[in-house]
Amino acid sequence: MTSQTVEELYSCVEEFMALLAAAELHANGGWEDEFVSDMRARFKRHGPLTMLSPHQQKKLEQIGKH
Repeated sequence: MTSQTVEELYSCVEEFMALLAAAELHANGGWEDEFVSDMRARFKRHGPLTMLSPHQQKKLEQIGKH
């Protein structure tokens, strides 16, 4: 499966923003903090056109839903 944009993956950009905020709260340090910080920086730069691989999406959702 190929990467898709945030706007393709989520029904609205606010849904992704809420997931990103939850992931920032629940990240357990180390690589999780770095991963979520990188996602935030990419989203800030590219907005709804930010590309996510299926693996990135899965990990972000796992961290955000802890």
